[in-house]
Amino acid sequence: MRCRAEVTVLSGGIRRTRQLGECLEMMFEKALYVPYTRFEGVFYEDGAPDFMAGQILDVRVRLDGVEIHYGMADGVRVVQEGSGFRVRVKSRGYTLLLAQNEPYPRINSNVTLKSLCQANLVCSAVSYEEDTPVVRNIYVNEGSKVWDAAVAYCIKASGRYPYIHGAGTVMMTAGAAEYIDYSGCVVTEVFTEINSSSVLSDVYMKELEDDYPFEAHDTSAAAMGIVRSRYYPLDMQWLYDPQVGLQHKLDYSNRAMRTAGFTYEGWKQEDLMDIALSGITAGKRINYIRVIGGKRGIFTTVKAYDDRYGQK
Repeated sequence: MRCRAEVTVLSGGIRRTRQLGECLEMMFEKALYVPYTRFEGVFYEDGAPDFMAGQILDVRVRLDGVEIHYGMADGVRVVQEGSGFRVRVKSRGYTLLLAQNEPYPRINSNVTLKSLCQANLVCSAVSYEEDTPVVRNIYVNEGSKVWDAAVAYCIKASGRYPYIHGAGTVMMTAGAAEYIDYSGCVVTEVFTEINSSSVLSDVYMKELEDDYPFEAHDTSAAAMGIVRSRYYPLDMQWLYDPQVGLQHKLDYSNRAMRTAGFTYEGWKQEDLMDIALSGITAGKRINYIRVIGGKRGIFTTVKAYDDRYGQK
């Protein structure tokens, strides 16, 4: 398998695309509930570098010709070694900007996922699922992020949680999902996990003064002996149905609580919300992907979350 990276170099006010040399090691990761892809890599070339670390603007990565990542250069280090040089890059996808920008606080009327996000963030590197339902009103809270508005839209429109498809497409439905057969793979690890540290049992929302007429309770948390209560002010984002908002808080607190997964040799080009046909995750949607490459070869870890959103 071949990992190739291109960077945009800004020098003297001129941008140029520069392909990096041999990939010595790489790590690529994406997951449901994380609004961006993440890449780290080390590349080697003979000769002297024709750019400095501070001149690199972005990173585009292809694995076996498939674009898996396009993002900002979070960190770059260029080191000369003997007759050549190494470039170490760290990057998060451009969809991260959705979680770093605050939208204008207002009611967004008659919006789709695409129109809602593009009205609050302009970035040509981010694309959106087309033809999603028109939702009458999405209220944007002061101090919230564009990603929060996208989440509220998706919950209201479909009851699903948004995710990143490919290198930078925000999706709501799983219409692009494929079926992945792992039956012939060399599996190096099979595992199950549980993490209940964020699970809430009881949530309440205020209406007037000290009155909390809206409440929701999680029986699964109670069955585990977990008691964690939260009281919230009236949230305009969920004013159309406060119970939906409270249920979302419970459901989100259960994110990735129970996980099953495995690591195998190679990479089968799976993406989030694809469906595994074999192994411990058989019949489940894939909610986490991590690809590591180096001297030993390429190894991929996939996980399926047994939670409220992962298998919708």
